[in-house]
Amino acid sequence: MQKVVIAVYHQFELWNYPDEHLGILKAAFPDVRFVSVKNDEGIEAELADADVLMTWRMRPELLERANRLRWIHSPAAGVGRMLSPELLATDILVTNSRGVHAVPIAEHVFGVMLCFVRRLWDCFRFQVKGEWGREAIWRTHGATRELSGQTIGIVGFGQIGQEIARIAAAFHMRIVAVRRHPSRNSFPGVEIWPTERLDDLLKCADFVVLAAPLTEETRSLIGEQALRNMKQTAYLINVGRGKLVVESALVRALKAGWIAGAALDVFEREPLPEESELWGLSNVIITFHIAGTTPRYWDRVTEIFARNLRLFLAGEGLKNLVDKESGY
Repeated sequence: MQKVVIAVYHQFELWNYPDEHLGILKAAFPDVRFVSVKNDEGIEAELADADVLMTWRMRPELLERANRLRWIHSPAAGVGRMLSPELLATDILVTNSRGVHAVPIAEHVFGVMLCFVRRLWDCFRFQVKGEWGREAIWRTHGATRELSGQTIGIVGFGQIGQEIARIAAAFHMRIVAVRRHPSRNSFPGVEIWPTERLDDLLKCADFVVLAAPLTEETRSLIGEQALRNMKQTAYLINVGRGKLVVESALVRALKAGWIAGAALDVFEREPLPEESELWGLSNVIITFHIAGTTPRYWDRVTEIFARNLRLFLAGEGLKNLVDKESGY
């Protein structure tokens, strides 16, 4: 009998694997032994004879105990904290929950975009002060804008980027994306360019959306020169990883007017330090790494894992397989 250890525990209950979903898995796979652990001691005790492990991260020292482990599944899309040199040296398969965040993050992106173009962000600030700000908005910002006809540039065209593109099409936007392998998939209505054309995307986009993973190639991708390449009327939206952006350069860009504004859900350091100048900039929308949260999160994770578990038990290739060397 195959043994699956689910070690998905967190200080916030929101990120603990729910018992009801464990029940769903047990009912769907009666010939599999499922063990749920809620602390580090539990995973140490159960790992020796585990065939499959679902967990947020894998401590390198635990690999010595994993005598039978053949597959690790992450309930998140990112696996950076898991991919230690020790794990890379093994033949253990790693899969992620790529796609689980696509819908909520895409909706978040359009939420902040609409805040900017319809001046909702400015209205919120006047509302808090109890002021009728119409004339001030007209005087300082001009008329509200439309998304229709504007260009959205998507950096990273995985499932999140593709979901953003689907919504952008409904707003009648021009859609440009850069990805590492532009010929891998076609996507109707989207101009997909190689990453070497990032500068071209930055120069033409009214909204630049970062949805790329953090790798050695993407670290500090958006620095001073990239920000200077953007339109002065353009907005930067980061829902990928904080270290895609050089924050000191972004602060200069926002203060000097190189770009119109930014919406940031991720940061170089989290929580964002109190002393960060980003807090005080009126052309910045700050959210707290919450773009991917949704009440349907565990439903989607369980669907992804169950699909792969069926493939695993049948000896077939897994979906959402991570290239351990590339990091995604």
